[in-house]
Amino acid sequence: MTAAATLHAPASGDLGAALSKYIGDRRGRPVSVDGLRRLAGGTLHETWAFDVHDSETGTEAFVLRREFDNATLDGNLRTEFDLLCDLAARGIPVPRPFWCEVNDSPLGLPFMILERIDGTDLRKALAGKGRAPDRVVLGHELVRLQAQLHAVPAPDSVGEESSPSTEVERWATTIAEATSDPGPLITGALAWLRSHAPAADRVGVVHGDFKANNLLFGSDGRVTVLDWELAHLGDPLEDLAWTMLWTTSFDLVGGLLSEDEYVRAYAVASGHAVDPQRLAFWRLHALVKLAAIFLSGAVGPEDGSPVRPTLLLLGRAVVHLEHAIAQCLRANLTEEAS
Repeated sequence: MTAAATLHAPASGDLGAALSKYIGDRRGRPVSVDGLRRLAGGTLHETWAFDVHDSETGTEAFVLRREFDNATLDGNLRTEFDLLCDLAARGIPVPRPFWCEVNDSPLGLPFMILERIDGTDLRKALAGKGRAPDRVVLGHELVRLQAQLHAVPAPDSVGEESSPSTEVERWATTIAEATSDPGPLITGALAWLRSHAPAADRVGVVHGDFKANNLLFGSDGRVTVLDWELAHLGDPLEDLAWTMLWTTSFDLVGGLLSEDEYVRAYAVASGHAVDPQRLAFWRLHALVKLAAIFLSGAVGPEDGSPVRPTLLLLGRAVVHLEHAIAQCLRANLTEEAS
């Protein structure tokens, strides 16, 4: 977490006034903020929706993403903001970024302000009672979008390439900081990953959390990709493996496409064959990564404040991840022995 994140954030009652002053100062004229409301979800950031009334531009819809006082994972908000600027300029469907402050934040904590797009997350759109999109058509559209992202020339904002070994150690460190005894299955999975890290045959922008509830289904039927805090430059198959974790009837894999359909569709959309051995590595990595996120969230903040109840519940789900890790390890070891 950045040093600025140790400051105290203004209470919600003062947040509207602070936003009005900040945006007014940026525009050089008075504006007013209303409709401020906290949105659900978020591991690294809290999210607020609000409207700005400007005498020159009228009423505009925005989203504020602000770091938690005690975020479960360290993230670089400035890097995420700069990446969004790059992607928006290249035509990738992301929320338009407006402002970002990390140091000496007038809102107490690092934040960025983005456009607010009318729509709902894809899981809710698929689960709702209204007219749902054609699942197969939408599934292939999302695969094409993911392949388009992976083909983006590496922007300077995303930093240096992260190798498979680097990604393994990143989450191994997160686990070590969360617990001194992750158990034999997670320990064994880390050992296997360290000894089987593949060489990527290509590098692209990896979203890091490409799943249905990070895809906004707009009122116009368009899809916008949200939540880029885990994005980095790496092996695109890392993204595929993460997407394949989510297999409910309201997710891309299992809900829109089967695993085989998804992999075949990606190979067609990207023009690159999917190496099954590399994908197997990343699928085990995805389970370890999710376990690291859950374990990290369940650890109490250093200042002694209570853990958010949602994170405590997620921490209890690690036992189910261990079962999946055991199955994945067994499959990989069986494949090696054959």
